[in-house]
Amino acid sequence: MKTFSCMLLFIVFFTGAGASDVVAEGILSGGGGPEISLQTLRSSREKQQVLARYAKGIFLYRLGLGPAVSPPSWSANIQRACFVTFFSGKRVIACSGGFRPRTVDLGREIDANVRQALHMDPRAGRINRGTAMAAQVLITFPGELRPVVSPEMIDPVREGLFVENDRSGVAIVPGEAKTAAWAYREALRRLGEHDPARVRLYVFDSWVISGKE
Repeated sequence: MKTFSCMLLFIVFFTGAGASDVVAEGILSGGGGPEISLQTLRSSREKQQVLARYAKGIFLYRLGLGPAVSPPSWSANIQRACFVTFFSGKRVIACSGGFRPRTVDLGREIDANVRQALHMDPRAGRINRGTAMAAQVLITFPGELRPVVSPEMIDPVREGLFVENDRSGVAIVPGEAKTAAWAYREALRRLGEHDPARVRLYVFDSWVISGKE
């Protein structure tokens, strides 16, 4: 399994030979709960906020600051890759995710990403009680990665950038960077890569759930 860090410093996981093989999946799985598609989730603000509250609940529980929480029953019928990011104001304090689902349903996927963010994102070590309680959550659902030859081909407001070398990769979600040039430089910096010839560039679309309290 390859491990990728990213910015919003997502820690990205997927199996496969390279990012060109990665497709974000959105399939229905069997389950006992009410049937719901990803499209239904996209059109339901109420369900989106339920999912955001669930992610925040896991976050607080894993930090020892809240009770255990259960995912909404309908999330058992969706299998989908996502990123989960926590903010203090505009500052990212913990983040993890991927381009392929690692679990059988969306509830477990979010749980796994929160646990991974708190365990592997070094910024999570600076979270205190006040920061945790006030944190905002963003759940990002990435689309398919499409190769590009130059960062200038990307609109950073509408599209995400994924940069990888043979060791790891960095993802910058839509809207995080004001310019494609900055996104590219930041990705190289976080990769620790000084030779642009050694990296591969991809663009991806996404949609997000923002947990505004």
